[in-house]
Amino acid sequence: MKNAPNLELSLLARQWGATAVPFGELSAQAWLETPPSQRALALLEQTATLRSVMLLAGPNGVGKSALAARWLSRLDRRLFCPLLLTHASLSGCGLLSALASKLGKKAAFRREANLALIEAALAELGQVVPLIVLDEAQSFAYGSLEEVRLLLGLNLADPPAFGLVLIGDEYLLGALRLRQHRSLFSRIACHFNLGPWTAPLVSQYVQQSLVAVGINRQAIEPAALNLLTSASSGLARSLCLLCRAAWIEAASAGAQTIQPPHVQAAIERVPGAAGLLPPATAPTTD
Repeated sequence: MKNAPNLELSLLARQWGATAVPFGELSAQAWLETPPSQRALALLEQTATLRSVMLLAGPNGVGKSALAARWLSRLDRRLFCPLLLTHASLSGCGLLSALASKLGKKAAFRREANLALIEAALAELGQVVPLIVLDEAQSFAYGSLEEVRLLLGLNLADPPAFGLVLIGDEYLLGALRLRQHRSLFSRIACHFNLGPWTAPLVSQYVQQSLVAVGINRQAIEPAALNLLTSASSGLARSLCLLCRAAWIEAASAGAQTIQPPHVQAAIERVPGAAGLLPPATAPTTD
C-alpha cells in the first residue's frame, strides 16, 4: 500500500496558489542553467566523444550529482552506454561485478571471469561508447580505482575502450596526486571545479523555483533572501532544504511571503546548512 499524500502540505500549497510544494528536488522547470554548469556539460560531452578521463569536483552539496544526472539523461543511447556507479563501498572485485551486470552480463564471483564478461560486452557494443561514471569517487578505495584504471588499457585499445568521469569533493584532485594514484592522475584529460552560486544566481534560483509551481508574485523579502544566501553558502542542496523549510514556516503561519523570521526558523530546522558549518578539510594520511 502506498503512503497517502501529505494533505497538510498540499493544503498549504493551495493557500499560496501553488500547484505543488515549492523548492522540491531540482526539476526540469526549476533547473538553473549557469555559465559554470553549461561549461561543465560541454566538457562532459567532450569527454564522452573523446573517450577520455574527466574529474568533476566541487564542495559537498554544490550540485555535481544533479548535473551529472542531467547530462546522462540527455545522452543519445544509440551512441553512448552510461554505466553509473554510486556505491563507493564497492571493492575492486565488486566494482567489476557491478560493471558486468550493467553491461547485461551475469556477474561471476571471480575477477578474471568478470573481466572476460566485460571484454565480451564491450565488443558487443560495437561503435557505442561505454561511459563509466563514478560518483562520490573520493570514497572509493585504492583497489577499486586501480581496477578502473587498469580497464582503461584493456587490450591496449585505441581509441580507449570507454570514457571515464570521476565525480568527487574538492580535495579529490590532490588525493589523486599521491604516489599510489599517479597512474590514474596522469590520465585525467580534463578537470572542472563546480563552485557555489553567487547571490544573483541564488535569487534567480528562488524566483525560478517559485514560478515553476505557479507563483509569479514577489513571495520573499529581500532580507530573507540575503539570509538564505548566507546560510546556504550558495550550495544548491543547502539552499533547497532551507528554502523549503522557510516556505513551510511561512505558509504554516498564514503568511504569503517568506520573511527573515521564517528563514531563521528554517536554519534551526536544517542542521547541515552549509553556511553554519566549519569549512571541510581533506582527510590526513599517515
